[in-house]
Amino acid sequence: MGTNEKVNILMVDDQPAKLLSYEVMLGGLDENLIKATSAKAALEVLLKTDVAVVLMDVSMPELDGFQLAAMIRQHPRFQRTAIIFVSAVHLTDLDQLKGYEHGAVDYISVPVVPELLRAKVRVFAELHRKTRQLETLNRELEQRVLERTEELALKAELLLKLNTELVGKNQELDAIIHTAPDIIFSRKADGSRDYISDRFYEFTGASAGSANGFGWLDYVYPEDKDKAMADWMLCVESGANYEAEYRIRSKDGDYRWFRARAVPIRGDGKILKWYGTCSDIHDSKLLEQSIRDSAAELEKMVDRRTDELRRLSIRLMTMQDQERRRIARDLHDGLGQELAVAKMVLDKMILQKSAQPPEDAWTQASGIVDRAIQQVRTISHLLHPPLLDEVGLLSALSWYVDGLTKRSGIETSLDVRPAEFPRLAAEVETAVFRIVQEALTNVFRHSEATKVWITLTQKEGIIVVAVRDDGKGIGKSIAEMRPESVGVGIGGMKQRAKEFGGELRLTNAHPGTLVELMMPCSSVLREPAAV
Repeated sequence: MGTNEKVNILMVDDQPAKLLSYEVMLGGLDENLIKATSAKAALEVLLKTDVAVVLMDVSMPELDGFQLAAMIRQHPRFQRTAIIFVSAVHLTDLDQLKGYEHGAVDYISVPVVPELLRAKVRVFAELHRKTRQLETLNRELEQRVLERTEELALKAELLLKLNTELVGKNQELDAIIHTAPDIIFSRKADGSRDYISDRFYEFTGASAGSANGFGWLDYVYPEDKDKAMADWMLCVESGANYEAEYRIRSKDGDYRWFRARAVPIRGDGKILKWYGTCSDIHDSKLLEQSIRDSAAELEKMVDRRTDELRRLSIRLMTMQDQERRRIARDLHDGLGQELAVAKMVLDKMILQKSAQPPEDAWTQASGIVDRAIQQVRTISHLLHPPLLDEVGLLSALSWYVDGLTKRSGIETSLDVRPAEFPRLAAEVETAVFRIVQEALTNVFRHSEATKVWITLTQKEGIIVVAVRDDGKGIGKSIAEMRPESVGVGIGGMKQRAKEFGGELRLTNAHPGTLVELMMPCSSVLREPAAV
């Protein structure tokens, strides 16, 4: 469509007088004016004619303007056709909104201002004309691109043919060097390759001649490509010998390390040619990298173990200090108080030495000494129960659980399966006892629980110890055993389990907390003796 070619404007109204008035108003636009007295006639015109603008009345028999606009918009050809509504009845904002919802680009009320109508129709007619011109230009451009593509394809085909001819001319040189294990290449003075041996094509699976020029870069690892090219061009400019290492893709898609070396051939003070080799160094490169990785991993492992030992040492010292404070407190508050009272009674008896001390004073002094002895035994048993060495883990746990129930008021139960539970190695029984002791101490201090269930089972080659309470539970960070969240007690429990190839888990039991210890039987069994 040319810049002066007329466009079609369709005027739809069931009143011929209005169509005539629209024709008079739009006559000055010098466009093709088409009249239709019904919606059906308008649709027939649209199907046969390319229409730029549709000017229609809203109030029409059979199909009104809104319905006609909806039908027009449903057709793919008329998605962009400009529709202008003219109405003398539907003049509210809702009517206008309805018109825009049905695809109108404008809404004009009666009486119509001729200048305004012409201006609006002119804009949409010109827009349609420009759109058609743009579509024509696009088609012409696509045709030009197609022609240019065919031309480029032809040139590429000619270039491939020239490369094939070049390979044929170098057959004599290839016959000499095709058995060499390294890739042999030559380059022009500007740095582009003009020959590369068959070894490269055998390794990469590339087509013959495709590596000439800078085509070899297509097979270089992307992260090595820029540096390899930059180093090579620097040598081309300076004339220095070239040496670089980069990875080349094989025909299987794997990359291997190569070392390239090249030296310039000069004549009349200028570089005439470059000759070089490319050697496979992948195995030695991997060995070097493996040594470096192993050294780095070993260093990291040493650092981790050092940190663990440091943390363990700190925890150990902290636990020792806490244990000393607890023992000191027990000695001061228990044994110390009993001895102080005993001293007071004895001092009183000394003051009354002139007279016979009453018999109840002797009884009181004896009771105080008995309680002091009991305090000493309790502290000694808590530090290391004699039952643990003499009778075994089950007896020690039963004694400790009974004592905890009496001291704390927490209802505690111990369930052992099978009943004839085997004896374990002495150090393992000590570790299990300490883990259970620490778990019960945490229940007493933090859980606010009223009941505790302890189970000790052996099944499928695994010894499982579980301590569960009905308290308030633990936080997510503690359950995940994050180093910054767990205390010395839990850290010590985890370390004890790890020393014997076991695993410690903490989970919320809803309600309460579940502490589980799992150890392989092969590392802990001593003798299958019943307790």
